[in-house]
Amino acid sequence: MLEILAFQVIAAIVGTLSIGGADWLYHRARIRQTLHALWVSSSSTAICLPLVTWTTIVFFGVGVISWVLVGTFGAMMFLWMYRSLLKVPPRKSLLPDQPRCADRTGRSRRRPASTAISWCADLLVVVGARGRVAIRGRGSARYPAKQ
Repeated sequence: MLEILAFQVIAAIVGTLSIGGADWLYHRARIRQTLHALWVSSSSTAICLPLVTWTTIVFFGVGVISWVLVGTFGAMMFLWMYRSLLKVPPRKSLLPDQPRCADRTGRSRRRPASTAISWCADLLVVVGARGRVAIRGRGSARYPAKQ
C-alpha cells in the first residue's frame, strides 16, 4: 500500500511538471496544438494510472480482466482528453509584438528592423521602430483588408 502511494505521488509530481512544460512551450508558440494535446493528455493519463491499476487489482485480482479494465479505462481517459483539447481554439499571443501564428503554416516570424506588420485572426498588429504598438481591425481606413 505504501509503495503504491509513493509511486502515485511521484507520478503526480512528474506529470504536473510535464504538463507545465507542455503549456509553457505551447503558449510561447514552440509546439503546435496537436502535439500539446497529445503531451497533456498522455501526462494526465499517466498521473491516474497507478491508482487505477491498484484499485482494479484490489477488487479483481491480478489477471487478464484487471489489465483489460485498466487498459480500457486508460485509453478512454486519453482519447477523451485528447479530443477535448483539440476542440479548444488556439490561444492568442500574450505579447502584442509576437502574434500567435504557430498553428498556421507559411508564416514568417522575422520582422524588419524598422516596422513589423503581422496579420493574425482579424487584427493587424503594427510594431514601429521605437517599439510602439498599434492594433487595428481588418478593413479600417488606414489599413485596408488584404485581398
